[in-house]
Amino acid sequence: MPSAIITGTGSYLPEQRLTNQELEHWVFVNSKGDEYHVTSDEVVAKTGILERRIATTETLSYMAAEASKNAIKDAGLHPDDIDLVLLATTTPDYKLPKTSPLMAIKADMHGVAAYDFGKDSSGFLETLEAAAYYIIAGRYQNILVVGADKCSSFVNRRNKATTVIFGDGAGAVVLSAVEDPERGFLSAVAGSQGESFDKLLIPAGGSTEWFSPHTPESRDKLFMDGKAVAGYASQVFTMGVERVLAQEQLVPENLDVLIPHQANLRIIEAGAKALDFPMSKVIITLDKIGNTAAGSVPIAIDSAKKSGRLKNGNLVCLTAYGAGFSWIAALMRW
Repeated sequence: MPSAIITGTGSYLPEQRLTNQELEHWVFVNSKGDEYHVTSDEVVAKTGILERRIATTETLSYMAAEASKNAIKDAGLHPDDIDLVLLATTTPDYKLPKTSPLMAIKADMHGVAAYDFGKDSSGFLETLEAAAYYIIAGRYQNILVVGADKCSSFVNRRNKATTVIFGDGAGAVVLSAVEDPERGFLSAVAGSQGESFDKLLIPAGGSTEWFSPHTPESRDKLFMDGKAVAGYASQVFTMGVERVLAQEQLVPENLDVLIPHQANLRIIEAGAKALDFPMSKVIITLDKIGNTAAGSVPIAIDSAKKSGRLKNGNLVCLTAYGAGFSWIAALMRW
C-alpha cells in the first residue's frame, strides 16, 4: 500500500499590500450606523495581522494556477505527470463552469480530471484528506491539491470585523504515491455544527436568495458574528488536535510542527496554550497576509517548507475551521 506524501508545495500572493496604516484612513460603520476609524495598534492587538494581500487584476483561477505551477516544479514533475486536480475555494471565477478545469489549463495541464470542492477555510484540508485516500487506494499517482480564495470579493469595506482580517492568495501541494511506510498521511477527524450556519454567512447569491436589482449591497457580502466564531474556533482548535492525535495513540508533546488555519493569532495562541504546545513549533503567516480562507493552510505549508521548518519524519498536525461551523484536523508524517 503506497503512502500519500507531499512532494511539492507552492503559493501565490498578489503584489498589492493593504497595511494597517492604510486602514486607519478608512471609514467603518457599526451596527447602529455610526461611522468610526480603527487604529493599527487595535488591529494588531485583536488579530496579530500587520498587512494583507489584495488581488487587483488577478482572478481566482490565475492565482490558483500560479501556485500550482510552483508546486509542480517543486515536486520535480511536469504538468503532464499530474493525474488529478482538486481545488478548494469559496470564490470561483464563475458560478458555472467550475474553476478547476480553467485553472488546470492556465497551469498547462491539458485533459486532466479536475474537481472543485466548494468549501472555505476548512476546504483545503477536507480536499487533502480525499486526495490522500485516492492515493492510498492506488487510484492515482500524483494529485494536485489547491486551496485559494479571493476574499476581497466578499468583504464589506465598511465592516471592520471582516475587512481587517481577510486577504487574497493561493496555495498548492502535490500529493504523491511513495513506497515509504514511515512517512505520509496518517488520519483525520472532522465535524460541523450546521445549526450555526448564520454566524458566518453571505446571504445572497445562492438558490435561497438570488441576486436581483433590488438586492441590498450588504447582502452579497460576508456577515460574521465575531464573538460566536471566535468561541467556536477556540473550542474546536483544541478538540480537533487532541482527537486526531488520540486516533494514533499520541499526545501534543509528540508533535513536531502544528500548522493551523491562519484566522486570528489570538485564537491560535489560546489553542496552543490549551494544548500546552509551544508557539515556537506553530507556523504563523497571517501577520503578513491575513486570513486567506481556503488558501490559508497550503500557503502556511509552503512557507514552512521553504523556511526549512519541515523535515523528513516530522509529525505534523494540520487544523482548520470555517463556515457552517465545520472543522477538521489531520495528521501526517512529513
